[in-house]
Amino acid sequence: MSIIAIANQKGGTGKTTITFNLAKGLAEKGYSVLAIDNDPQGNLTGAFLEDQTKLEADVLHFYEDHHNVSPQQVGKNLSLIGANIQLSKVADGSFEVIYKLKEGIEGIKGKYDFVLIDCLPSFGYLNMASLNAAKYVLVPTKPAPFALMGLKDFFTTIEKAKKRINKGLKVMGIVLNLVEGRKTVIGEELEGTLRETYGDLIFKTIIYKGTKLEESPSFNQSIMEYDPRSKPALQFNGFLSEFLKRLKI
Repeated sequence: MSIIAIANQKGGTGKTTITFNLAKGLAEKGYSVLAIDNDPQGNLTGAFLEDQTKLEADVLHFYEDHHNVSPQQVGKNLSLIGANIQLSKVADGSFEVIYKLKEGIEGIKGKYDFVLIDCLPSFGYLNMASLNAAKYVLVPTKPAPFALMGLKDFFTTIEKAKKRINKGLKVMGIVLNLVEGRKTVIGEELEGTLRETYGDLIFKTIIYKGTKLEESPSFNQSIMEYDPRSKPALQFNGFLSEFLKRLKI
């Protein structure tokens, strides 16, 4: 079971878009997938459920030591443990909460090929809980100045997590996401800097920004379902192939 945290302390990098499409795409390929929304905003939950009040499996229960959470099936080969604003109270708990998510996932070990954890755009107990539970970190980012600085800070956080709580944590890679379709000099320079700095950690596949990619979760559909012949769908299929190749699957 590959447990992957999709994380970046910087907001606006498209973590939820990546998690949602990745979960849908892997399930479509026949893998059993569990998506976990570990963000109080609940955006991933909203992407899967047309009516979020119909949520049956709440990640908050893990943090409250209810380990018998039964994931909610939301599609063929696809299950969800969702979240809502109530999850924000975890931030007021003790340091011990960073171990709760991992303990909860242990209870469903072996039932899924992939567990994908969508993380919130900040640093705190919830993100540390994700890094503690995960085997890999997938980092979406944009070739933008502030995103570049945020990436450096996040890698410092990852190193601290490896040193203090999860020695086996690995960075799976960095995916350039929501990239502007119209090339600019500064955009190309920043992409070059990212590739020079992080080398093979950067996925070859680039996912460009597009209206259909952004609106498809509103219809509870991946971009591959919503507009299978579009450029974003083709790009995401390329990303899926590279993702599996990196895991040697």
